[in-house]
Amino acid sequence: MSTDYAEKERDFIASLNEDTGRDLAGWMAAIAESGLSERNAIIDWLRHQGFQFARASWLERIHHNGGRLIYADALEHAQHSSRSTARVPASNEEPPARDPPERPRLPLPGTSPLGNDIQQLLAEAKGLRPLAELILREIARIVPDVAFGTSNAFIVMSAPLPFAALLPGPRKLRLYANFRQAATGRTLPAETVNKMAPPFSEMLLLDDARSIDEDFRRSIRAAARR
Repeated sequence: MSTDYAEKERDFIASLNEDTGRDLAGWMAAIAESGLSERNAIIDWLRHQGFQFARASWLERIHHNGGRLIYADALEHAQHSSRSTARVPASNEEPPARDPPERPRLPLPGTSPLGNDIQQLLAEAKGLRPLAELILREIARIVPDVAFGTSNAFIVMSAPLPFAALLPGPRKLRLYANFRQAATGRTLPAETVNKMAPPFSEMLLLDDARSIDEDFRRSIRAAARR
């Protein structure tokens, strides 16, 4: 049975690059760069990148195993012996099937020449960085031709004209745009930033992934039609 899990693990890892655009080393580096160390926080962050829970949990366990496969030793031992000494997984450790990610595979913000600038601004969000990345990924899905750039403290979205700007912060994420009343009841008058006029007239305060819902998507579509 351990050998079966080892083979499933090997297939899962082999498919990572094709399914997500990153191989195992790439995802181990991305997890390290996220600054997260707590198990559930890493799993949640991976789910925001588009993984199903089972696959996110599997990657998290490999990460906490120093980047080494969980059942690699079992597979190697089975090739030389009919008796495997590897541990039998618990019932809740079922390795993930090779299913497509829950979300469309979208380029992570920061893959353009302005990537370093964007990543530096995302770092300002600290614990809210996974949510900030989720917002940018969702906007990329809603507005396929969006381009990400930076201006002062903002991550600016254009298609081709600027239509929204994200201000990352450790307690709240401020998304500025002209939402055209599409987010009535959720928007606030835009706040100034470092005594500068806000880039757009309205803003959304975001600190929970549950706020990235259909109302949010409708608001982004309205803003992009400016």
